[in-house]
Amino acid sequence: MELKKMDLEGYKKYIVGTIKEYASEKVTAGTWRAEEAIKLAEEEYRQLLPNGLKTKENYFYTFNIDQKMIGYLWLARSKANPEDSFIYDFAIEPEFQNKGFGTQAMGEIFIEVKKLGFKKIGLHVFGNNERAIHVYNKLGFIPTDITMNRDI
Repeated sequence: MELKKMDLEGYKKYIVGTIKEYASEKVTAGTWRAEEAIKLAEEEYRQLLPNGLKTKENYFYTFNIDQKMIGYLWLARSKANPEDSFIYDFAIEPEFQNKGFGTQAMGEIFIEVKKLGFKKIGLHVFGNNERAIHVYNKLGFIPTDITMNRDI
């Protein structure tokens, strides 16, 4: 597996798809209403990435096998602690899931985070994503904050 810096063409494709996916996940989680989800997601991404791919202290990568992109990563310096990093987005394409590529990709991420000089790595995972939670627990991530809600 090869970890490569994302180029501008890749970023343009990535950002359109990831905004739609994020909006959908927020609706599924019950956080946002469907009719406003895309607008809210676009605004959140504008705030987080005012200069797109060139936004300072944000790092974008693709995971590749035999020249084929199988996944991507958006990593940034933590706003809470500048010695820490935070994964905003990480995914392996569906046809490559459940084959160990996610775990292998995380190994590549750990190496890159260390090269960048960070001491820790954090991430967010939606509560209904049991598969991802399982993988992250297996890789040594521990929950730090848990937000919960209940329908009334």
